[in-house]
Amino acid sequence: MRDADVVIVGAGPAGSALAMMLGRSGCSAILLDRAVFPRDKVCGEGLMPAGVEVLAGLGMACDEFQNLGGVTYRVPGAGSARGLFMNGSGGRGVRRFRFDQLMAEGAAATPGVQARFGCAANGIEHAGGGVVVKTASGDVTANYAVGADGLRSRVARWMGWSRAPRKPYRFAFAGHVAAPRHGLDRVVVTLLDRCEVYAAPTQPDELLIAVLGTKDALRREGETVREAYARRVSAAHPEAAVSPGTAVHGAGPFWVRPSSVAGRGVFLVGDAAGFLDPLTGDGMSDGLVAARRLAEIISSKRPEPERAYRRWEAGQWRRRVLVNRLALTLTGSSLLARRALRRLQQRPSTLDRLLQVNDGSQSLWSLSWRDWSALVGI
Repeated sequence: MRDADVVIVGAGPAGSALAMMLGRSGCSAILLDRAVFPRDKVCGEGLMPAGVEVLAGLGMACDEFQNLGGVTYRVPGAGSARGLFMNGSGGRGVRRFRFDQLMAEGAAATPGVQARFGCAANGIEHAGGGVVVKTASGDVTANYAVGADGLRSRVARWMGWSRAPRKPYRFAFAGHVAAPRHGLDRVVVTLLDRCEVYAAPTQPDELLIAVLGTKDALRREGETVREAYARRVSAAHPEAAVSPGTAVHGAGPFWVRPSSVAGRGVFLVGDAAGFLDPLTGDGMSDGLVAARRLAEIISSKRPEPERAYRRWEAGQWRRRVLVNRLALTLTGSSLLARRALRRLQQRPSTLDRLLQVNDGSQSLWSLSWRDWSALVGI
């Protein structure tokens, strides 16, 4: 006898969504998280349209969160290019402190789901043809285990799948900044010298602002984290105020990819399955889409579910890598960025389509040669 069909380690958006989907499909699930909700988490807090669509399928309303109509890229002194989310779809700026609580509560209220918050997982073993997750409250047995435990996944480490981040190491300083009546209805990415400033509306008078770059690009010698953050935020968003009480958090290094995302009855989903860079803002949405696909694979009881998930996820990762490399190439060179920005201003439909590719709603093949030439400034 097993305690459940699936045990999920991590009750963030991807883990909680997966638990809800499994419960509704007739599978039993145990959802573990060492945190007690509400809890906060460093994040870009931009939920792309694909993620909003997954939540709509779960009946999870996003009305309390800020609307996102698209993404704007800008270079001071060179103008900006605005991309729109197509087909009437929109994103949301979600405050993780509130969003994670809603998702965890939704999972806990789903029939067939046991939610155990404040319960840390300590290891994974295999026994009797299933998996055993060791916790502070005792062993939990299941047919499958899922690691939805974030960028530094312990489940990946227990399975021997962890790998070091790739160079060049990029980091982020992030905080919530007062911006009275900002009127922002989109993500804004400002390209500064050797770094990017990412802003998303989380409240009518508040912005989540993250400064992204390598260590030497983020801080001058002798400068504190708060000073460096305030300097970059002021350059990109003079309307925002970094007060002495603003909490500034660090994150990184990014671009982490485990050696495998599924095997021996264990799966990785969300950031645990790989994280590229906050610049493209796709992390939460891709995690929700992956949770939906994994729930379909497990609930259908198909043979070799690990192989099916690995094949599907590999295609998603290739798309994400290409878009991320393109974004980092453009932002890493001020000359390239300015040239591309001028062409995107002349051809705004290219950026619209690129946002669809980034969101997963369109394939890379939807980009024409004219789109590619615009992206490289030709």
